[in-house]
Amino acid sequence: MRDSLLVHVQRFIKERDLIHAGDAIVIAVSGGPDSVALLHLFAGLQEQHNFHLTAAHLNHCFRGKESEADSRYVQSVCAKLSVPCVAEAIDVPRVMAETGAGTQEAARQVRYHFLHRVAKETGSRIIATAHHADDQMETVLMRLVRGTGIEGLAGIPVQREEEGLSIIRPMLTVTREEIEAYCAAHDLQPRHDQSNDSDKYLRNRIRRHWMPLMKQENPHLADAITQLTALARDENDLMDQITRDTLAEIIHTKNPNTIVIVQNGFVLHHVALQRRMIKLILSYLLKSDIGNIRYFHIENIRQIIADTYPSGRLDLPGGIQVRREYQRVVFSSIYNDVSIPPYIYTLEVPGVVYIPEIDRTFRSRFGKRTDVENAALAGTFAVFDPAKIKGKLYVRQRRAGDRMTVLGMTGTKKVKDIFIDAKIPQPDRESIPLLTDESQILWIPGIRRSAAYIPEESTGDLLYVEFQ
Repeated sequence: MRDSLLVHVQRFIKERDLIHAGDAIVIAVSGGPDSVALLHLFAGLQEQHNFHLTAAHLNHCFRGKESEADSRYVQSVCAKLSVPCVAEAIDVPRVMAETGAGTQEAARQVRYHFLHRVAKETGSRIIATAHHADDQMETVLMRLVRGTGIEGLAGIPVQREEEGLSIIRPMLTVTREEIEAYCAAHDLQPRHDQSNDSDKYLRNRIRRHWMPLMKQENPHLADAITQLTALARDENDLMDQITRDTLAEIIHTKNPNTIVIVQNGFVLHHVALQRRMIKLILSYLLKSDIGNIRYFHIENIRQIIADTYPSGRLDLPGGIQVRREYQRVVFSSIYNDVSIPPYIYTLEVPGVVYIPEIDRTFRSRFGKRTDVENAALAGTFAVFDPAKIKGKLYVRQRRAGDRMTVLGMTGTKKVKDIFIDAKIPQPDRESIPLLTDESQILWIPGIRRSAAYIPEESTGDLLYVEFQ
């Protein structure tokens, strides 16, 4: 195993053309078996291939002293391997409290932002992560449970480009068992994250309970799913090319905010191709992935296009509108008629208030400091010191000239500019509510919170406000 894994990874890198001699590479190292094995493997290849390595370790501040011990361990391993190490700590629980993002989402966003920054600071064009075959199996099974298409079955890509950087997974065909054997053979003594033993997250439940049963049915499960992802990826690439070529033939007009297609040209094609063309159009207009677009959205669009009735309209997440105009179908990222009437509602503490204008609910309650993680899992939330609230709490629509004292900044900032910085599409801004008390704006759910009323360590019961 000492040599076979090194040969395996080296061959995989060559076959996939992931790295070239002289490349500068950032290796994401958490301290667990996967990333420590990756670091050790690359350190062994460094001299032969003239790689310029930098290890990047981020303490997410979830596990206190254990996280600090992880950081010290990574730095000691890097010192033994003579690999420069950039180690930092970022308070992810605080990021969660500011933005309302869930645990895994916030951690991932902060981690990749850190890796990108280290890559740019060190002049590296490649980021290597330690995703392996078992991660691939877990990801595919998670997507199957939650619902996915062929794109989802392609799993974790071996390589993807992001902001001018290449993110690679050199161990994607290596199993967890092989990695742990390699660490033992080299006496690497990696750290163990106890949160991986919890059944709180779906990924953990799949790894701990489902996969052992599946491997009883097929001991070569990793090979089977690796083959599935390879087939799905290749067929998806082919379909993507066919979709682009076909869509180009039926586009009537195209600009950054609008795409108009020919209705009778669209309906001539197979339903699978119709769905892909719709998703391609939406990804172009949203200028990102279409994570908030669901299967039923796609089917509703197809129905509008195929309907014998010559007109129709559908409003989608992300500020996208689809209009049928006789033989033209207009996909637009600009609404011309968004109008939400002014509103203001009192939020009792504790209590619940439903906002019919935007079909959303606010809920307030008192809780302990230890409730933060559970609250994060429940949805978008913010935490305040209840003793500092001035008068009553209100939920209202934004108004011209609104300003907020943003956490982490000095002075106040226009709510309009906060939306612009967060890249919130203009049509979506009217549907985003504000939480205030009788003196100031406290929170823009899912975007930013005010610097006001941050609980101190000595604060007893905390005020939780959840946006659902």
